[in-house]
Amino acid sequence: MEPPGPEIPEKFEVRLGAERFDLGLIHSERFETMGARSVTFTPTSTSTGYRVVCDDPGAWVVTVLRLKGGEPGGSAARCGNVPGGHHDERSAPADWLERPHSMQVWVFPADAPVRKVAEEVTGCRPIGKGRDCDGPAQLRALMNPEVRERLLAEVGDRTGRWAVAIYDRPAAPGTPTG
Repeated sequence: MEPPGPEIPEKFEVRLGAERFDLGLIHSERFETMGARSVTFTPTSTSTGYRVVCDDPGAWVVTVLRLKGGEPGGSAARCGNVPGGHHDERSAPADWLERPHSMQVWVFPADAPVRKVAEEVTGCRPIGKGRDCDGPAQLRALMNPEVRERLLAEVGDRTGRWAVAIYDRPAAPGTPTG
């Protein structure tokens, strides 16, 4: 029997200044192919974290979810470097506890032509003192929806196991869940 894929940690460590605490796993989904997926979850507090784990730590990962002002925000990284994200009472949208929320996740193979597509779509300008479309510039380009669309069209869904894990504090007494 084949193993279930990358290990999903049971806890997500949060550090907010001097405060440190762990969030427990409330939801996870596993996937057998890379590509674009939407993961829906119901937060139990305003302290919600997430992490993406992959069999291939070199895979490219992009996450996008709704921020406090309603605008989309997220991050791009190699899977082995994705620390995850975290909302707290200062960053969670006002309706965070009122309904389920979705996070969009794209996972591309480590050898995906990110540089080529980024240069075609955005010109992939270097960041800071960089001289070409280096790693940080490619990561920034992956936050552009057109870059992700074209890259997905070019590589398609490829075999590659990965998972998304959502973490949170226990629900406050009297808080509706689900």
